[in-house]
Amino acid sequence: MAPSRRVGEEQQNLEEGTGESSPAPRSPRAAHPDLHAVQRRICERLRLTGRHGQKLSDPSFHGGLARHLLRMPRRYIFDFDLDVEGKAEDVLLHWEILQECADPDKRPVFHARYIKSMPARPDSDGIGDNQEEPCQRLMEDLSLERRKAVHANDSMSISSRADLKAQLLHEIIFSSNDRPKLLSRLTALLSEVGLNIQEAHVYSTKDGLCLDVFVVDGWETEETDDLIEKIKETLIQKNASPSNSTNSSTSEKISDLQQKVGDSEIDWNMLTKGEKIASGSSADLYRGTYNGLDVAIKSLRIANLNNPSEIEFLQEVLILRKVKHDNILRFYGACTKHPYYCIITEYMPGGNLYDFLHKHNNFLELVTILKIAISISKGMDYLHQNDIIHRDLKTANILIGYDQVIKIADFGVARHGSQEGQMTAETGTYRWMAPEIINHKPYDNKADVFSFAIVLWELATSKVPYDNMTPLQAALGVRQGLRLDIPTSVHPKLSKLIRRCWDEDPDVRPTFVEIIVELEDILQHVQAAKGGNRRSRAKMQKKSEP
Repeated sequence: MAPSRRVGEEQQNLEEGTGESSPAPRSPRAAHPDLHAVQRRICERLRLTGRHGQKLSDPSFHGGLARHLLRMPRRYIFDFDLDVEGKAEDVLLHWEILQECADPDKRPVFHARYIKSMPARPDSDGIGDNQEEPCQRLMEDLSLERRKAVHANDSMSISSRADLKAQLLHEIIFSSNDRPKLLSRLTALLSEVGLNIQEAHVYSTKDGLCLDVFVVDGWETEETDDLIEKIKETLIQKNASPSNSTNSSTSEKISDLQQKVGDSEIDWNMLTKGEKIASGSSADLYRGTYNGLDVAIKSLRIANLNNPSEIEFLQEVLILRKVKHDNILRFYGACTKHPYYCIITEYMPGGNLYDFLHKHNNFLELVTILKIAISISKGMDYLHQNDIIHRDLKTANILIGYDQVIKIADFGVARHGSQEGQMTAETGTYRWMAPEIINHKPYDNKADVFSFAIVLWELATSKVPYDNMTPLQAALGVRQGLRLDIPTSVHPKLSKLIRRCWDEDPDVRPTFVEIIVELEDILQHVQAAKGGNRRSRAKMQKKSEP
């Protein structure tokens, strides 16, 4: 495996949570819709309802509608089938919500409405019958524009409830500043209110707002005023919780963590910061030197610093200082006191595995795939043996070093499995997230094994997981039982291992000790077969010589 062309360009994605409201990474359609034609069609449909004559007669309305369509991403236009009843009025509703959200004092904006009632299915346990369901079928089930056209008996419920009561479906629209990790926090909020997300469309506007549309079940009446109040009350409670406040207990926790960092604290004056090589929402990554060593410097921006981010930063330092393994990023020290907050690690010139596979379009031979997978598995086994759960294993957090060594990085959300309380928070990145985390159920280190299955699939295919879906749609699909299609060209034993690793039941998934054994066994057989083929060709060549 050769290092990536742009050496050290992006050592890691500092905040993979960014872009969760944005389109899937697949290249957009070449043809851009004719916005004037779309606008005319919307006006025609509104005119047919007979309810919007006054708006349509206002010349300023047409200019405002055009501006609304222009601020939305291209996917928004493609998503709407204006021949479906009510779609044109949905556009008006979205426009009004974004107009309200333009006032900072009114953010966040919530809107809810009843859609319809549908009978619950006996098997509505969140798992589909066929775990190899193609992504396209799921996209049809999740797409908002089809919800009125799909018959209830043909829809795939992802409700976690198993009763047979009729389910009332409601639509919840949320708008605010489009910030990193906002979407994951919002889905967690809806779950806390007792709602099950069945469908979702999420959009980032060109002026920095988000428009997130969810179809949910779990609210037992058609009235929505109390639903909005309950969502807002829960949001206020979360914002006022100790983890978000500046109370004395939080300050004591920060002070305690700083003391535990102890001898990891370095002298800022001995650190030389060089070029910026990556940037995230709350931190920047620089190349630099420390005591003559080539290092990477992850530097938190002071403007983004708050109690939760400082606690997360200190917890990452505490985990990094304890881990020492050939396949774990080497830690040199940290600055943990105002005004300098940074983590210093070894510099990895090959960048991250995500860029290597997807931005530079590298396809790997089976032997290389197996060697990389074994390296990752050894690093993960070491973490699990030390009771550390990574919770965000993905190719963007796997780095390529000198001599193509593979190392696991980014322990910002890693936790000790023995920490007090059961872990149920939605943590990680949607495309790699285990279903038990998506469902806000208790989980353990087997969630990392699920994420490893997605990484292994990426190595084998060089494709982006669920590349025709948004991250949230991918998560809803996984919750429903969807899994990626494994090409027939993938080694059969590797395919079998991937399927075991992403099994719905965490107890069925193997440990990393077992994974290492299986991968090394496949590698041994592949290398032996290659050696045999080389000997056979040599013999044939010798026989053909005069």
